[in-house]
Amino acid sequence: MTLRPRLSDRQRRTLATAVRDADRGRRVRAAAVQHWYDGRSQADAAARANVSPTTIRRWVRVFQETGTVPKGQPHQGGPATLHSPRGTVIALSSRQFRVTLGAELLAARRVRGWSRAQVVTAGGIGYSPAILGHWERGSRAIPLVAFAILGHALGLDPGEVIRRCYDESFAHVRGLPR
Repeated sequence: MTLRPRLSDRQRRTLATAVRDADRGRRVRAAAVQHWYDGRSQADAAARANVSPTTIRRWVRVFQETGTVPKGQPHQGGPATLHSPRGTVIALSSRQFRVTLGAELLAARRVRGWSRAQVVTAGGIGYSPAILGHWERGSRAIPLVAFAILGHALGLDPGEVIRRCYDESFAHVRGLPR
């Protein structure tokens, strides 16, 4: 794993100035580069700027090579929508949905004091405790039927949990029903 370079004081001042620049393109680029240096992923910075992760890599590289944030036109897509590059917004929101849903399952399991094996047994589903762990972390999507069964076994209202997860995960995506 490669560590991100640390920003010098001069680079921090450059980004702070560029974020307040009159040129919207420079502001967007500076904010995206800053997000990346703050430890966020390229995909997250790309979703915020409504550009592709490849564009974020290019902006970071230019900043590292020149120490400046170039002026220019921002991506013409405007606010994040369903049709942003490569579905970045939906992909990030879907990941957030899985993580939020998993956190709900984990919290309900811990309230009951159950192990993963006990949850799987109580639900009567043919999945392993390891798969339940993936679902709780959000690293894999849980099948809807398995969620309904496990939710019932844990005393959750599956419809209410899905509504909360949807509201939290997709609230920023334009064009989706509220």
